[in-house]
Amino acid sequence: MTTRAPIVFIGGLGGSGTRAVAGAVAALGYYPGGCLNVSNDNLVFTELFKRPDWLRAGPSPDEIRARLRLFGAVMTGGVRLAHLLRAPRLWRYRRDQGPGLAGAPGSIGWMTKEPNCHIFLEAILDTWADAAFVYVSRHPLDMAFSDNKGQLGNWSWLFDLDPAAWPSPEAAQLEYWIRTQKRLDALRERYPGRVYPLRFDDFAGRPVAELTRLVETLRLPVPAERLEPACAGVIRPDGMGRWRERDLSAFSTEQLAFCREAGWEV
Repeated sequence: MTTRAPIVFIGGLGGSGTRAVAGAVAALGYYPGGCLNVSNDNLVFTELFKRPDWLRAGPSPDEIRARLRLFGAVMTGGVRLAHLLRAPRLWRYRRDQGPGLAGAPGSIGWMTKEPNCHIFLEAILDTWADAAFVYVSRHPLDMAFSDNKGQLGNWSWLFDLDPAAWPSPEAAQLEYWIRTQKRLDALRERYPGRVYPLRFDDFAGRPVAELTRLVETLRLPVPAERLEPACAGVIRPDGMGRWRERDLSAFSTEQLAFCREAGWEV
């Protein structure tokens, strides 16, 4: 185990392909945590941070960073008594989490995949100077027609977005994508070299090449021979390109123009 490897967080809108990307990064030698669901979401992170009511209450930046440091301690050393005093609900994860990274001597470092973690992107990068964030995105119109609209319900208020004010759920979902994308663009300028945008459409089509580029850009200490095997489970999802068969009239001219300007075919 080495502590020189960057900490890697993987997030994005729900249904954007974070599961496949996380599986590949974990296969490179990263420890993903001991408490994962079938989508490879880190359930400890979910427990601590997927809490819209907590965020609505306005925790201070220091409070958010303190919770992130608690999460980091659990990832590297497991759930301890001191952690339970601060967050008793972590008790149910104690056994599965085990000793954390300390119990995975073959790992090169630790990672976290939870789509919602992009909400805390700034705090994550401010908390750990050695952290990098992989932001996974799919074609915005595919995302608009996705049934996975949980983030729209949970976090739209953070982006001054009222879903009910839009002509359809699809239009509201696309607007959520647009506003999160604008925020991402600003954060990439603020944290140069630490926010890596990964288009899942490209990753699914040429996974080894895209994973290689990610590894080289973020300077992950990964042997070259691990790259191809790490991508063995990557498949092209059936829903990719579904927007081509759908009516786009629900979207505004401005929304579609933004998608084109962002480099997506429409």
